[in-house]
This record gives sequence, structure tokens and C-alpha cells, in this order.
Amino acid sequence: MTYRAICVIWLGAVLGVGRVAAQPTPGGGADTLRSVVLRPIVVTATRAEKALEDVAVPTTVLSAEAMRRQGATRLSEVLVTVPGLLLFDDHGTGLQVQGFAPEYTLILLDGEPVIGRTAGTLDLDRLMVQGLERVEIVRGPSSSLYGSEALAGVVNLITALPDQGEQLSATLRAGSFGTSEATLSAGVGRERAGLRLLLNRYASDGYDLTPASFGPTAPAFTDWTADARLRWDAAERLEVRLGGRISRQDQQGGFALTGPDGAAVRYDDRGHRVDWSLHPEAMLRLADRFRLTTTLYGAGYRTRVRQRRQQDDALYYADDFDQRYLKAEAQLDALWSARHLTSVGAGLVQERLGGDRYAGEADRAFPEARQRYAFLQHAWLPGASVELNASARYDAHDDYAARLTPRLALLLKPAEALRLRASIGSGFKAPAFRQLYLAFTNAAAGYSVFGSTRLAEGIARLQADGQLDQVLLDPAGLDPLRAESSVAVNVGGTVQPGPGLAVTVNGFYNDVHDLIETQPVARKTNGQFVYGYFNLARIYTRGVEAEVRLHPPVGPGHRAEVALGYQFLQARDREVVRALERGTVYGRDPGGREYRLGVADYTGLFGRSPHAATLQVRYDHLPSDLTASLRGRWRSRYGYSDLDGNGLANRPDEFVPAYAVFDATLTRAFPLARRAEAEVQLGVDNLFDVTRPAYVPSLPGRRWYAALRLSL
Repeated sequence: MTYRAICVIWLGAVLGVGRVAAQPTPGGGADTLRSVVLRPIVVTATRAEKALEDVAVPTTVLSAEAMRRQGATRLSEVLVTVPGLLLFDDHGTGLQVQGFAPEYTLILLDGEPVIGRTAGTLDLDRLMVQGLERVEIVRGPSSSLYGSEALAGVVNLITALPDQGEQLSATLRAGSFGTSEATLSAGVGRERAGLRLLLNRYASDGYDLTPASFGPTAPAFTDWTADARLRWDAAERLEVRLGGRISRQDQQGGFALTGPDGAAVRYDDRGHRVDWSLHPEAMLRLADRFRLTTTLYGAGYRTRVRQRRQQDDALYYADDFDQRYLKAEAQLDALWSARHLTSVGAGLVQERLGGDRYAGEADRAFPEARQRYAFLQHAWLPGASVELNASARYDAHDDYAARLTPRLALLLKPAEALRLRASIGSGFKAPAFRQLYLAFTNAAAGYSVFGSTRLAEGIARLQADGQLDQVLLDPAGLDPLRAESSVAVNVGGTVQPGPGLAVTVNGFYNDVHDLIETQPVARKTNGQFVYGYFNLARIYTRGVEAEVRLHPPVGPGHRAEVALGYQFLQARDREVVRALERGTVYGRDPGGREYRLGVADYTGLFGRSPHAATLQVRYDHLPSDLTASLRGRWRSRYGYSDLDGNGLANRPDEFVPAYAVFDATLTRAFPLARRAEAEVQLGVDNLFDVTRPAYVPSLPGRRWYAALRLSL
């Protein structure tokens, strides 16, 4: 069945059900669904409304008000303040969760995946936080509910639905490096319907951390985003929601390369990006204890890159990419009794890639894939202080073997001020499109990379062209790529030892099999290699996340909060550990002297800090509606490069030194006539002007900004 047919059927079903559901309830009985649904505080951890304190897996919620008062405008600025989450620069600003690379964490918008990753990284700076009601973060494998890419966790951006009445707000912000932002939001709501529209413009002149070389560290850009949300109570038991978003960015940078005569040749680098999503959803209350939710979701992501030589405008490099994602899903929630709640669902996904790097060498066909899945979850409350949650999902995909991923979670409430949580579950990460279909040759460096389905034809073409010197592995004898999989355990809890004090601790262990990596399969006549993707490594991550949150007594009219977070992390390759135990790994100092390495010399996978900490301090003066906020983050040194060729970081010059960054904001709101309000905000990011030009390009130094928000 095509996706277009599914859309037509869905629309017809909604309209038809609306006419049926509009009939009076037999017997005139009142609609009691609202009295049996759990409080809608968080939804991501269980795909159903649940109070945050009663969720059995590690979950964090960030409110819109908290994000606004700390001066955040992009998702990266929000997540960097959360204990246990680290940002990493690799083809954009990515997110690390429990030691996993960015490609293992699923980013959702209203429960649907945000597409458009580059080398596995979804750039968090693409996503604005304006218009959000909250952000929910779930740590640990969530593949039992969300499938692939949720092996490490899930981040769900939940937009605000239009309230009743009329709302209008405008925000202007200007800061260092020519950064500016303007947001206009308008909404109107009635008892049975509401509409909210939001328009955002975000721009920057970029910045340059290496003025001795030509070209900026971060390019200049202009980003436009439009977002619309509609709610409609179509009938007594039927609610329809529609969400739509479109974003466009144009950026301009430059770089220089050394020409044949040794002189620097300058190039212009221009990029263009468009991404969009459309999300209709219908929620039907079939009876007092049953609810059916049907969802359609479509998304697109397109980029265009052109690099031209400045002196004659000759084209040096061109790349186009186009991704389309279509999904249809149905979920039924059944509240059998006060102690049993079941959620069951199924869906269909269709994806297509286009672009220069993904066309088949022989037939120029672009890759398409279909996926079918079903999931089941049951929550059982055997007693007032115990809850068990079991879930499982089955995924059947065109390009890899079917997967079954279960999870079991336990919540204990032995006392009012104590919550204990434990979960064990399986996660999986499907082979990415680039690992299956990529066909890329770097014209400047001369190497080639092929996905597993393109490897045989790529090798054959290079052989026919006389470009291969030696074939190291016969593609005909290679096994198909398998999905990466993990088994994970999370154990922890929250205790409130006294008024205004809460301590949360979570220990985690993730054992990952069949990690997909690259290795050479052939050597070219130019001395460069041809690379392919293979299931090679086994890794594990383990550690502890902790947060202490304190509300000190500061007297009437005042409010204060202090939060301290810490993470200890070990992320290691099992093969490297075994080689170190055997004493077969050597390092080489800058002078060329070799020395043997032991397990104690292994700091783990690149880009992972063994220690990280966060600090958040907030003070509110309630009579004047004044908020002062200070936020800090520190991470210990982490491996960045391999200068002595042993595959790990062991020398001091192979590490990024430890650093700390502090941000501060001062916000005050002023009442105007009637319901109108003005809010003024002054802020500084990176207060102490920390930079790491060679290692952390996302740290441009100290940045000042000022913002004004008017709301009616």
C-alpha cells in the first residue's frame, strides 16, 4: 500500500468517525476519559501521559519558562545545561548520552523523528526552542518503543498548543558576532479549536578563531523558520491536531588551499538547506477506557553545497542531498482497571534518499527502504508502592534482519520522599543510509568510501578503470551488515532528605555488539584506499549520573534554586582493552621513543570525558519579577587525535585539555496596559572567554546579547 493511499484512508476515517462520534453517548452518560488518564506531565518515556515522579526510567523535563529565563534560543543551548549530557562538534553540534556518539540518540518533534543527519550527527543548532512547551529527555535504550536511533536515549521537543483567547508576542535579540534573532508568535483559541503561528529569523556574521588563515571558523548564515499548530475538537470524543514546520538556511563561508605553485588559492563556500515536516494526528475516545491515536507524518530535508574558486568562479566541488521520510502509525491505549494499562501500536515507514553520493554507479537509482513495526507495552501496579512496565517492539526492514527489542522497568516507592528505579532493556541501531548506499570519492585526497550495497559495483568499476593496485577483501565473500545492538541496565533513584532538597542518582551499563566501522578493502594505484563498512567492534559504556537540587529558604518574596550535576563515564572498546592486557599496544613519544601501554593508560573512546559537571544557580525576586541565572559546565580532558598511530589517545598532545564555561542572564518583566507585558533580558555566554580553536570550534569566546519581548 502506498503512503498516498494511507493518507487518503486516514483522512476519510477521521471525517467519518467525526460524524459518528458526534452522536450522543448512549444513555446520556458523561465522558469520563479525563478522570482515568494519568496527568499529562511527560509522555516520551512510556508513550502515554504519566507523572514525572512515577516514571521508571531516567527522565528529565525542561520547561519553556526555564529555557526562556536562561536565554536559550537553540536546542544545543538547552541540553548543554543538563547533567550527564555532553555536546560534541562533528559535522554540527551533536549530543552524547551515556557515552554514545550523536547518531545513537533519537531527536523527536512532538513524538516524530527529526531527519537530516550528516555523518550520523543531527545538528542541534537547527532546532529553535521558541514555541515549545517543554523538552523531555529519556536516558537509556528506548528502542522497545521508538526503534532504531534510540539506542542511547530520546530527546522529545513538545510544542505548545494554542490556549483559549488571543495571544500575540514579539521578541527581538541582538548579540556579538552580528548575531540577531526576531520571533513573532500569534495565536487564537476557543473552547473547541485553536491556532498558533510562529515565524523566526536567526542570523549571524559568523566568527573566525584563526585569523592567520583565510576563511571563518563558523560561516555567516541566515535561518528562517515558520511553525504552525492547530487543535480542533471535531466531535465529542474526537480531537484532531495538525502541526507543520518549514525551515530554510543560507550560509556563506570560505577556505584556502595550497596550489601547485605553493601559493594559497581561495574558494567561496556556499550552502543552502531546506527542511520541513507535516504532522496530522487524530485522537478518538472509543469508550471511557479506550483511546485510539492515529498519526501521519511526512518530512523532507534537502541541502545544496557549491564551492567555487574566487579568481575565476570555477566550480571546485558540488554536492546535493535529498531525504524524504513518510510514516503512518496507530496506537490503542486501554485502561483495563486502576492497576493495568496497555498500549499497542503498529506503523509503516517509507524513506528515500537522493543526491550525488547515493546514486547507484550502474543504474543511477536512488535508495528506498520500507519498514514495518509493532510495539506493545503494559504497565502493572501490583501495589500502591510498586509499578512494573514491560515493553517490546518488532521491526521488519527491507535492508536488515528483523529485530525484537524488549525492556522491563521497575519503580518502587517505599516512602513518600523516596523513588527507586531499575530497568533492563535492549536497544538497536540500524545501518545508516550512508553505511548501506554511500558511493563517494574525495577528489582532492583520492580515497573512496562505499556502503555495503554499493561496494561490489564500486570495486568492479575501479578495477575496470585501472584504478586499483590490490584488492584486500573480496566483496563477494562479505556478510551483509547487521544492526548494532545493546543490552543496558539503569539503576538509581531520587530521595528528598529534607524540605527543598532532592538527590537523584543513576548508574548505567551498556554492552554494545556489532558496532559498524570502516576498514580498507582495496588499495588504489595512487596509494589511497577504498573503504567499506563492517560489523567489527564491541564496546561498553558505564558510569554514574548524579544531581543535587536545593531550594534554600530565602524569605518571602524571594526564591532561589541551586543544582549541581556530575557524571563519571567509561566508554571503551573491548578489543583495545584485551590488546592492552596482552601488552601488545605501544605508544611513541614526540621524540620517536616507543613504550608499552597498559590498561591504566587507556582513557576510552575519543571525544568522551571521564568526568563532567554542571552548575545552575537561579534567583527570583518575585515582587519585581526579576530573575538572575548563572550556569556552568566543566568537562575533564578527552582524547581527540591519534598522533602515534596506535588507535588511541595516550600522549598529552593527543587530548583536549579540561575546560569550564559559564553563562549568565538577567531577566526582568514589566507589566504594561491591560494584559500586555514587556520582558528585558541581558546575557553573556562564555563569561571567561574560553576558546579551543583547534578542538572545539563551537566555542567562539565571550558573547554578549540583549533581548526584548513584548506580549499581549
